[in-house]
Amino acid sequence: MNRLLQGYFSLIRKLIPEKGVQASFGLDIGSGECKLVEVIKDDDGSYHINNCYVETVQNGNIPNAIQKILEKLDNACDVPYTAVSGRGTLIRHINMPKMTLKDLRNSFGIEADKYFPFAQDQIYTDCYILDSDGENNQMSVMAAASKKELVDERMKMLAELGLQSEFITLNAVALGNVIGLMEGSKENDVVALLDIGESVSSLSIYQNNKPWFTRDIFLGGRDFSKRISNVLGVDFEEAEKLKRDPKEKKNEVISACEAAVLNIVQELKLSFDYFATEKDSEIKKMFITGGASMLENLDKTLEKNLEISVETLNPFPSFIVEKNISEEQLNQMSSKLVVALGLALSHYD
Repeated sequence: MNRLLQGYFSLIRKLIPEKGVQASFGLDIGSGECKLVEVIKDDDGSYHINNCYVETVQNGNIPNAIQKILEKLDNACDVPYTAVSGRGTLIRHINMPKMTLKDLRNSFGIEADKYFPFAQDQIYTDCYILDSDGENNQMSVMAAASKKELVDERMKMLAELGLQSEFITLNAVALGNVIGLMEGSKENDVVALLDIGESVSSLSIYQNNKPWFTRDIFLGGRDFSKRISNVLGVDFEEAEKLKRDPKEKKNEVISACEAAVLNIVQELKLSFDYFATEKDSEIKKMFITGGASMLENLDKTLEKNLEISVETLNPFPSFIVEKNISEEQLNQMSSKLVVALGLALSHYD
């Protein structure tokens, strides 16, 4: 199942005309950094990474960071694939009576407030059938919701930059597009994926290359920086620099972040235990990604405390990378680019 989320949901999506081989742009908009990946799929099914960029957001000016990326592109990026995440977004896994996807979406729109703690007129929703062969005439469904204000604000910002926002989804969904395309991916594997962002970490658990569990953990890179600032007695800006490049203070930074990392571990254990009980399956491996996953020694700390294999996610060896992209720089940035890559792949679902 190489196109993991075939026909998967988007919160807002219009028909994009087929134009043969064309570039697809995934734009991951964060509060600290904006990332873009340009992908082209050949007729033989191979994927090419044409360009990738990471731009730091200065003084909270996100549109300026996006504009800087756009100015670097050779191909016009008029219709990027993008996403929202964090507070105001939710994913639910539920059982519903068997029906077609069309009927499911029609009926779900009427009953959405049963599954989400938001007023129905305040959210966009969509859903996808994970397994239509459940017992007692039931099927497994994954449903998503986002507050309208999050999506509408994102659309407005993109429009002001001259971009059309014809596809907006959730970060967790975009990440799922990457899993099935990775070299060595096996359908029967049960793997977890933890995307550690600035203030929110998103956990997804995949079995048979489908997401069966998703939740947000409201801890992330900012918590690491706060701990470094408090323990080492430096301001927040200096703590951010030390988090990215601790140099001779490596051991001090690792020690300072230990409490924040253990808080994440505790949340992960609760989720893993719940999944093991519900699905009678244990997680043997976890991938980590996101800018904050680059914290020194994080993978080893998680591996020790969770007692499972933990690996930093780098999907790019499964792709053809164009010569204009430095392999060294790509490997350094890979953890930051996975959401943007997943968004670009959405075009080929």
